Amino acid sequence: MNRLHSLPAWLRALLANFTLWTLVCAMAGLTTYADRFGSGDTRSYWEMTAGWWFGYAVMMIQSYALYMAYRRRPAWLASLGRIALGYLAYLALCWPSAMLGLAFRRCIKFDIAPTLANAWNYVVTMDKLEWFVEFSLLTMAYGAVVAFLLGRQRQQQDRQLAQAMLSLERQRLAALRGQLEPHFIFNTLSAIGALVRLDDKALALDGLSRLGDLLEYALASSENDWVEATAELRFVRNYLDLQRLRFGERLHVRIEGAHLLDDDIECPPMLLQPLVENALRHDIECHDAASDIAVAFGRDGERLNIRVSNPIRPHAAPEAGLGIGLRGISARLRLAYGEAASLTTRRMGDRFVAELSIPWAVRQ
Repeated sequence: MNRLHSLPAWLRALLANFTLWTLVCAMAGLTTYADRFGSGDTRSYWEMTAGWWFGYAVMMIQSYALYMAYRRRPAWLASLGRIALGYLAYLALCWPSAMLGLAFRRCIKFDIAPTLANAWNYVVTMDKLEWFVEFSLLTMAYGAVVAFLLGRQRQQQDRQLAQAMLSLERQRLAALRGQLEPHFIFNTLSAIGALVRLDDKALALDGLSRLGDLLEYALASSENDWVEATAELRFVRNYLDLQRLRFGERLHVRIEGAHLLDDDIECPPMLLQPLVENALRHDIECHDAASDIAVAFGRDGERLNIRVSNPIRPHAAPEAGLGIGLRGISARLRLAYGEAASLTTRRMGDRFVAELSIPWAVRQ
């Protein structure tokens, strides 16, 4: 099969054309062979099939020429009107020569001199059934060539459209990444700024060191389509440690099911941190009381579910669903999984829950 695909396209088309016509001739030979006793024909099946093959040789050449013409001029298939005109032109040009080709074969069969006059005389005296068979075969050949080329054009258009959509999605994702990184940096610097305002130099220096580690991962991972889920979780832990420098004992964090990620699970980068940041921004940043963020990993068959939740308070900011971070997550999910992944946000009792559901993808 690989050797066949390595052949030039014109040669593959030639082989396919003659193979299909050989099958038609084999069926015609089978019909003739079944009627041999009534006609007194003593030839073998293979001789009968070979006779049909030589009789249809002109139509074989015509159908291949038609294929090559339409392949070079795809605009001729651009509308039904052009296809119809092409069909009429094909019949007008090819029917007489196809009939003569069959007539020459009959001349040889019946030991008649294969001259143009004898062949034409046979064409004129052919019964209506033979005329109809030739017409049907020409129509079938034209229809097969046009259907194949239209199908091929449709596949090429589908591939081009898919590539264009993928390119557009990548560009949009790159733009979102460009927004996400300054957004993340700004919020992290705000946490460091809060420590500086508290005149806690030791914590501020520790925060700057942690910030360097976070930025290194954020910038490096943004260049990749896939990262290890354990690295994502480690990044989130470091991010939360940095936020604890800001919020102190007010911030409580619970992480459950992290052992599931030890199976070399992969995911698109920067999936978890925006969810955690969203929980911080819409809860603990809005009041002076203590709060908690719960991160839970679970497996449901061949899916990995990630849930991030935080308390809902009466004075909390409106639910976030259109932020830069969440839009970035949605874009990454569509690019990586298509419709196979989802991001949902909802209220569950007194908590706000964001949940990711992605395929269980193990690094190969």
